[in-house]
Amino acid sequence: MYIFALIAIRNLFKNKSRTLILGGVVAGIALVLTFLLALIQGVQATMINNGTALMSGHVNIAGFYKITPSSASPTVTHFKELADIAQKEIPELELIVDRVKAYGRVISESDSLQVPMWGVNYEQEKKILNRLEMAPIKEYWDTSEIKSNGETIEGHIDQLATRGTLVLFVSQAKKLKVHVGDMVTVSMPTYRNMSNTKDLRVVAVLRDLGLMSQFSLFIHADDAREIYQIKKETTGQIMLFLKDISLVPQVEEKLRKVLAQKGYAMMEKEAQPFFIKIDRVTGESWSGQRIDITTWEDETSFLKWVVQLLTSMSYALVIVLLIIVVIGLMNTLWMSIRERTSEIGTLRAIGLQRIQVFILFLLESFFLIFGGTLLGVFLGTCIVKLLNLFKIPLTVETLRVFLMSNTLSFEIGWLQIIQVFIIMLTFLLFGSLFPIWQATRLRPVSAIQNIN
Repeated sequence: MYIFALIAIRNLFKNKSRTLILGGVVAGIALVLTFLLALIQGVQATMINNGTALMSGHVNIAGFYKITPSSASPTVTHFKELADIAQKEIPELELIVDRVKAYGRVISESDSLQVPMWGVNYEQEKKILNRLEMAPIKEYWDTSEIKSNGETIEGHIDQLATRGTLVLFVSQAKKLKVHVGDMVTVSMPTYRNMSNTKDLRVVAVLRDLGLMSQFSLFIHADDAREIYQIKKETTGQIMLFLKDISLVPQVEEKLRKVLAQKGYAMMEKEAQPFFIKIDRVTGESWSGQRIDITTWEDETSFLKWVVQLLTSMSYALVIVLLIIVVIGLMNTLWMSIRERTSEIGTLRAIGLQRIQVFILFLLESFFLIFGGTLLGVFLGTCIVKLLNLFKIPLTVETLRVFLMSNTLSFEIGWLQIIQVFIIMLTFLLFGSLFPIWQATRLRPVSAIQNIN
């Protein structure tokens, strides 16, 4: 095998021009594939990071409480007992927080906005909330109207630790025409079908995070409970953050079993966010508390189509490019075989079997594809790392919405690199099999008499 590998490498160096051209094309496709996979992984990582900051833990203990069979609220009563069970039973746990789910209208002097809200305890989850980026004044306010530099950032999310406060995102602040320090009125229909209001002060404005930030704003948890008129023992969901996100399925399954064994009424698994489930739950003929165990994927499932669309488009583009390269590779191999017909005849005449000729040409293709892919992956990884350093801003609003970020984000790891090698080697080696097989079918006498 060593001799065959050596001959294959020498043949590649002998035809330098052809090897460089085809190897360069293979490297280019590998570079594009590396770039696209890094983009897909970057979008998914952004979704996880933003999703777990805005609306979900890695695993959630949530559910619905029904005072009567015809009503339902997305609340969990006596949640501290559930939190204690999670702390005791889940050693993989890194952080546990609870949030109050709310939905109502925010009213300013200029406009109003109907939006889901989260009642949070800042001291409990400062590590999560501090991931969110503060917006400079120029992004949501006409700086000519105030005595501040446009790049100045007013307020800070840590002021959410004080009651009577509210944190908005840029798009919400624009619609309401408010900035830090302004007062707004929050109006909510309580779970007893009565409207309740409270005046809150805007203490920070955060940068938009695409579609996700359209479904969130933050108020103090005790303010949410006061407006909704619910007890301190009641919350919206308990959010569990794990040391290793890959353990989510095991932790979810374990929690279901443990809580069921302890006598809690459990809901069937449904991979949907709570606001899609609520209509179905309202129509069910039961009352009391039922617990629903969900994951970050369930709570952000309405956004997964973004990653799926990007993945489909990327693979479609790569497949087209790979087909073109396969055709080029086959053509190159046909030319190589034609030029080396007498050589093949000589090798067969001195005792090489068909399988050995097949291995010889297959190794030549393998080294060409592997070398080109290695170069493409290296260049693609360098480009991705460089782009991440520059933090390229997304100036087009549509891209910010669908990529769920203000900057172009890439993430490359060993999994993506292995995927590139598997895809390239599988497609291109498969495309080279037919001309190589044809080379093994040459009769030694006819081949050795061939004049190039």
